[in-house]
Amino acid sequence: MTDISHSFFEHHPPNSSAPEPSGDLGDLDKTWILHPFTPIREWEQDRPMIITGGKGARIFDDRGHSYLDGTSSLWVNLLGHRHPAIDRAIMEQLDKIAHSTFLGLTHEGGIRLAEELGRRAPGNLRRVFYSDNGSTSVEIALKLAYLLRKHSHPGASRFFSLERAYHGDTLGAVGVGGIDRFHSPFHPLVHASLKAPAPDCFLCPLGLSRNQCSIDCADEAIRIIRRHRDELAAVILEPRLQAAGGMIVWPEGYLSRMARAVREEGIPLILDEVATGFGRTGALFACELEGVVPDFLCAGKGLTGGYLPLAVTLFSEETYQRLKNDPGIFYHGHSYTANPLGVAAARATLRALDEGRFIEEIPAKREVFFKLERALDRFPFTGNIRSLGLIFAFDIFSDPSRKIPADRQTMTGIEHRAQSLGLIIRPLMNTLYLIPPLSVSVDELTLMGEILLESLREFTPEGFAKSGKMK
Repeated sequence: MTDISHSFFEHHPPNSSAPEPSGDLGDLDKTWILHPFTPIREWEQDRPMIITGGKGARIFDDRGHSYLDGTSSLWVNLLGHRHPAIDRAIMEQLDKIAHSTFLGLTHEGGIRLAEELGRRAPGNLRRVFYSDNGSTSVEIALKLAYLLRKHSHPGASRFFSLERAYHGDTLGAVGVGGIDRFHSPFHPLVHASLKAPAPDCFLCPLGLSRNQCSIDCADEAIRIIRRHRDELAAVILEPRLQAAGGMIVWPEGYLSRMARAVREEGIPLILDEVATGFGRTGALFACELEGVVPDFLCAGKGLTGGYLPLAVTLFSEETYQRLKNDPGIFYHGHSYTANPLGVAAARATLRALDEGRFIEEIPAKREVFFKLERALDRFPFTGNIRSLGLIFAFDIFSDPSRKIPADRQTMTGIEHRAQSLGLIIRPLMNTLYLIPPLSVSVDELTLMGEILLESLREFTPEGFAKSGKMK
């Protein structure tokens, strides 16, 4: 068992009766800012954590506290904060130029990164269209797929996606999304996709048990695709893991079965690897785990090591030639397309991945997950434990026998307790998860698990197991 006592620090909540000094950053934040995916009333109740720095797998706040970054700063930080090679690459680029438009101009960094990505991408995905975040990379793929498909199928203007999918918050991405609490207010604004249930083995959409599973949910999705083949511009999926949808780890074989059927129908396949790309699943791209090569691959987040906003949409030379010779110029772009600073960070990240053994070391680090799973098995209100690569998740229930999720108050309590012990987590409904940087050490990963266990003991229903250690 790892001793976690050294990671606990005395936590002094703000004294609500004492006036904050004029100009307090927490007060200024609440006066001027609306935060993403953050309940406004809850945010206004306490002084926010103000981050001042980071190093490796840790981040620091303005009160001198150190925290393990259990979410990689929302799945973007790949190789740790303040990675020397990435820091150096950005500073060297600053000595040249911080930004130049990519509209009608080019620069060496953008050219070199495209070549480096094309040589690493699966199959024949060698052409690159740059953007600045995952949502925009998806928008580009949707538009390109539509342009390609409309000439052979003029009525093909819909997309197929999965329930509980998340592809971003721009309107095209919302249209193929499937998380009601994010997307339902905007349904009148979007062109909704055709959908099939997510392949969630714990909440099987077909009501089957795990020992009955032969991936029948894929067959159901394929039936929908074939029934609507002529109206579909593309199929879009998050390969092997639906992250924002609840860390849904797909059964092995679902992706390849879907991809094979989509290819047989001649429908473009878009794979959204914004969350799964660059090693987190145990391969550089998650689609490689099942030998799948899509028509379009969207990537972002970890591309720059989590330093700067940059994303890419990858596609084949054949697609490029069809776009050149058929639809004509693709009028789509962004002010910061191929920003030189982001490109420099991305090239340094790829070099660091090549030079290190980050992906190769994942199997050894997964041993920590196996120990954590055994400890969680002794807690009666946890379940649906799953993992993929260096991603680990489990659920909290108020009634496990009926699979009733724990309420928001319980989940918020666990989150705050973990934070007070030195671990940053961010629950997804009743799901707790760890997505650490690939550079995390075995000791740091073990400590994350120990803090999670300690946090569960205090903020779960009465009768929750008081034991359970990682052994």
